[in-house]
Amino acid sequence: MLFSFCDPAAGVSAPPGDFDSNYRHLKRIINKALKEGTPIEDLHLIPKNKAGSDPKPLSRDDLLKLLRVIRRIRSRYQRLLQPPVPGELERDILAKAPSKRLPWEVEALEKAEQWRGDVKALRAQVRKELNDHLNGEFFRCR
Repeated sequence: MLFSFCDPAAGVSAPPGDFDSNYRHLKRIINKALKEGTPIEDLHLIPKNKAGSDPKPLSRDDLLKLLRVIRRIRSRYQRLLQPPVPGELERDILAKAPSKRLPWEVEALEKAEQWRGDVKALRAQVRKELNDHLNGEFFRCR
């Protein structure tokens, strides 16, 4: 898990969202720290284990339970994970000028946007559900 490492005072902005941009951003921060002589550990890019103890390894049964939970969540939301418009078709429609799009193409773009919003809302719900299972069932002290 990465934590925010942006520092507005040092002129370092928040990283963008995609992997390549995040990688370049992180590389710039590390190179800047190396040029200034700052130890990399002082950047606090990697969180330290605050509990002071090693995390408890999961047993085989715990992993099987976790796998069942993930499969159950996936099967429940599988229909919603399929986009209503194929990616290639959406790309081709977006390549057209807005004034030259047919009515069904406009409707397809609207459906795709609505689907993205639904998936975004669902992402938080699935994350909460998975965290509830992890915190409640798997990581209880025995």
